[in-house]
Amino acid sequence: MERLLSSFVILIPMLALSTKATAQGCSDAGVCTAGPIGELYVGTDSVATTVEPRHMVRLSYSYALGERGVMIQQVVPELAWGITKRLGVQVKVPYMSASGNLGSNSGVGDPTITTSYAFIAEQERRLQAVAGVKIPSGDANALSDQGPPSQVARSLPMPYQTSLGTTDLLMGLAYRHKRITTTVAYQHVLANNNRNGFRHNVWMDDMDALGYFESWELVRANDAVARIQYALPLGKLAIQPGLLAIYHTAKDQRLEQEPMTASIQSEPRLVDVDGSEGTTLNLTVDARYRINTNWAVELAYGSPLLVRSERPDGLTRSMVLSLGLAYRFGQ
Repeated sequence: MERLLSSFVILIPMLALSTKATAQGCSDAGVCTAGPIGELYVGTDSVATTVEPRHMVRLSYSYALGERGVMIQQVVPELAWGITKRLGVQVKVPYMSASGNLGSNSGVGDPTITTSYAFIAEQERRLQAVAGVKIPSGDANALSDQGPPSQVARSLPMPYQTSLGTTDLLMGLAYRHKRITTTVAYQHVLANNNRNGFRHNVWMDDMDALGYFESWELVRANDAVARIQYALPLGKLAIQPGLLAIYHTAKDQRLEQEPMTASIQSEPRLVDVDGSEGTTLNLTVDARYRINTNWAVELAYGSPLLVRSERPDGLTRSMVLSLGLAYRFGQ
């Protein structure tokens, strides 16, 4: 067992250093971590006799590398309140900061509110349904803080934005049998308020900007998610490796304008972003060290294995590392 633990400890930093791919990643649009979806389960053995407290308060910090090396940091306070042993409510409000070669931006991210209900609530089996909403904190159009004062402020690409600018419906089912947890989920865009104005022709004097995906008033498609995880309890420590697949169900869309001439001034038109649909696959590893009955330190890591060729929503991540402190209480 010690050899297995050592392998995982070595594996995580190796993956962080060696991965060269980028994907939609574990910093997903919201549904992959909504409520109990993807939550690390801890039992003392495969039969799992430990009963988890109903309520939880958690504060986590995450560090991620995004598109073109943009550094993305988040501080996420989270509250999960068990109304009954089966019914619960979860609220999460992130604060985000992004910095890269085009500037920096920070602010409140998109809040997520979910409810969950356990149809099966046994020691060895648990089946939960999750439904909720992700609310936009803004219109995804923060402007650059670089350049001379005389220059007109320009829209930053989506990796720098703290909001996706969409109101989304979140739905999912999570089923655990002993150590194995499987999840299916869906994220549906209810309303689009994305007013991002990033396009290359506005940044032609800055070669760094030409490497980012254009996202002029992006219309983002829906996501379907499948996840499988396996929990390895090691005394007070539990490790849960898994695979996370995110299927972008259709092509994203964005505004595009033909080059203007002296006699013709074209109107912007909505076009499909070829290559933005399809599947991304991520390797995830979660860990929790239980300090005592109430307190726990939690660690999460994710990196991509399979990618989509076009990712204008700014959710590209080459790696995500998160550290959290959780307090659980109530029975």
